[in-house]
Amino acid sequence: MIFETVRSEALAHFSYVVGDEDAGVCAVIDPRRDVEVYLDIARQANVRITGILETHIHADYVSGSLELAARTGAPIYLSAAGEYGFEHVPVRGGDELAFGAYTLRVIETPGHTPEHVCFLISGGQSAAGPWGLFTGDTLFAGEVGRPDLLGKEQEVGLARQLYDTLFETVLPLGDEIIIYPAHGEGSPCGANIGARMRSTIGYERLHSKNLQAQSREAFVEAVLAEQTPAPRYYPRMKQVNAAGPRVLGRLPDVPLLDADRFEREMQQGGALVLDARDKLAFGGAHVEGAWNIGLDGSFPLWVGWFVEDPETRLLLVLPGADDLHAAVTELLSVGYENIGGALLGGMDGWNEAGKPFRGAPQMSVHALRKHVENGSNLQILDVRREATFAEGHVEGAVNIWLPELPENLDRLDRDRPVAAYCTTGYRSSIAASILQNSGFPDVRTVPGSMVAWQAAGYPVTTCD
Repeated sequence: MIFETVRSEALAHFSYVVGDEDAGVCAVIDPRRDVEVYLDIARQANVRITGILETHIHADYVSGSLELAARTGAPIYLSAAGEYGFEHVPVRGGDELAFGAYTLRVIETPGHTPEHVCFLISGGQSAAGPWGLFTGDTLFAGEVGRPDLLGKEQEVGLARQLYDTLFETVLPLGDEIIIYPAHGEGSPCGANIGARMRSTIGYERLHSKNLQAQSREAFVEAVLAEQTPAPRYYPRMKQVNAAGPRVLGRLPDVPLLDADRFEREMQQGGALVLDARDKLAFGGAHVEGAWNIGLDGSFPLWVGWFVEDPETRLLLVLPGADDLHAAVTELLSVGYENIGGALLGGMDGWNEAGKPFRGAPQMSVHALRKHVENGSNLQILDVRREATFAEGHVEGAVNIWLPELPENLDRLDRDRPVAAYCTTGYRSSIAASILQNSGFPDVRTVPGSMVAWQAAGYPVTTCD
């Protein structure tokens, strides 16, 4: 048997390759846009990709189905309940797709989206019956899918459908069935997805809090209450995936620009400098006007949050020359194709060319503690989610969730210094770049942030 889980760490996305070496065939479920990984798996196993399956119209990344179909000629199987702008094979509940000794049965599972389906796999040696379920965004480890992505007018109806799907369709499949979800911990596609890559129906029945609901209405109320706003780029992704993403064929050639040319590109207007280095490097020196969204974190997710126009011309400052491929791949995964170039030699090349730069001063948790004790003029900004802030924060901190910071700058005094913190410092560096580019003259970040604060033994304040 071939069974491979492909992890896309930055988006906490899982896709799957399943097939039969003896028959020389395999299927890919919920593929990402960078499809080379699936082609490599097929080559190594000496099999052909003969089916591409999607559980639903995805909101968080550009689907790779059309890209993979163009490379392999394999048909794309999509829910008959969905509306798509490209050629595909519609499937309905009860349909069975065979890949050698393995069969994938379509199960209609509306709730996260109206057209959502899951695939129940059976077959193989010593496993004639069903043994696994590819759940897409219906059921995760420790969490259920969010039903609110299509807007307020549909969220209650979808939440009720999700309840029916889970309690009347998924749970009756049997406790022994392994679930293979489309996302893991850190994905906004579920409110509090657990750290495990997979689970079983039985484990989720016993331990998933939303599966303990005593009624449909209690489930609806609980699930909708826990959702935070979806990333701003999600509606655009659904439109792109329903219409059909542009087939690239290969990664685009992104030029390396020396400092002079990079500066000229910046001055042409309409360009945005994305500094993808880590928070310490950005704090030391960066190009004036750059946004710091580190490649070492959820890079594409935060780009999607803050770069609203996908046609924006992006100019990249990277940690190293070897990071260009990763950065371009991540940007393409959320639909940013207008990449104007990357700075040759990174910040070293910029500095050695005598170009001006700016820093973002960094403050240790020990220095921050002294400011708290002395009641200084420093404004302390916590950019974590409200629920996390309530569980424990630095005394006197103002809480503005990072995605809402640009619309809430008036809650801060521009004439006073600001020190931003989050959990580890990744998001606070994004916040610092937002504040600097909004005219705040004195902005500092706290490396290590709340993790370092608690490790140092400093007290936290909670909200009742």
